[in-house]
Amino acid sequence: MLVKQVLALNLDTIYKPAEALGGQDAKLDTLVNPIIYNVLIISGIVAFITIIISGFTYITAAGDKGKTTQAQHMLNYGIIGLVLVVAAFMITRLLGSILGFKFF
Repeated sequence: MLVKQVLALNLDTIYKPAEALGGQDAKLDTLVNPIIYNVLIISGIVAFITIIISGFTYITAAGDKGKTTQAQHMLNYGIIGLVLVVAAFMITRLLGSILGFKFF
């Protein structure tokens, strides 16, 4: 009985700002979608900027072993971060199709 009552609650009764998301028709995916979308975009931009900065550091190293090694590590971390962002995007798309959320 309690489960039916919880599932019957609309988002706007739990979270008052949800009225701006559709009022009675507000669903959880209308709240979660912008958050996931913005986090993926920001993390992708940060990974791309890390790659650009590592390239600039590598060019301006002028043969210094320490700076060259630092630039290579930054490049590796930037590429790993970009791969993780793409993987997170694919996982959210997969989970969205399995759970019935319409992400993006």
